[in-house]
Amino acid sequence: MMTYRFLKGVVAATALTFATSLVQIPFAWASSPPSQNVDVEITVRVNQKGFLDQKGKVYGPKNTLKLPHGKTVRLTFVFDEEMTSLAYGDTHQVEITGDGWEKESEKFWMFSQKASITFQIGEKGVQYRAFCILDCIGMEHLNNLVIQVV
Repeated sequence: MMTYRFLKGVVAATALTFATSLVQIPFAWASSPPSQNVDVEITVRVNQKGFLDQKGKVYGPKNTLKLPHGKTVRLTFVFDEEMTSLAYGDTHQVEITGDGWEKESEKFWMFSQKASITFQIGEKGVQYRAFCILDCIGMEHLNNLVIQVV
């Protein structure tokens, strides 16, 4: 019981520390300009289990994210940790690589829960990979988002 209270206190202290350090920083870091033309918008939930689709299924080599070639896509990553998880105080930042380039999202966590990456999809057959570039709980599961161009 004492360990649970201690861990709960550590999580609360971590969250409070992060919250006070972001007070002067705008919360719309990764927002794309509204005037930017986007053909496809996809939301990907992010937690210590990995990258999840809207139905809660983990993306991976057998469950790839399929995107149409030649389109402009905005992937929005949403912080999706459970309140009971130690990872609730974690911060994530996603990088997408492939087709000779790489792009990073802004950092996102419980007080700034969304970050987006907008990019032009390449030709059919190209693969992109997305992964968390910050040391976080569940990082071993946040390296498996495969994006397949169809």
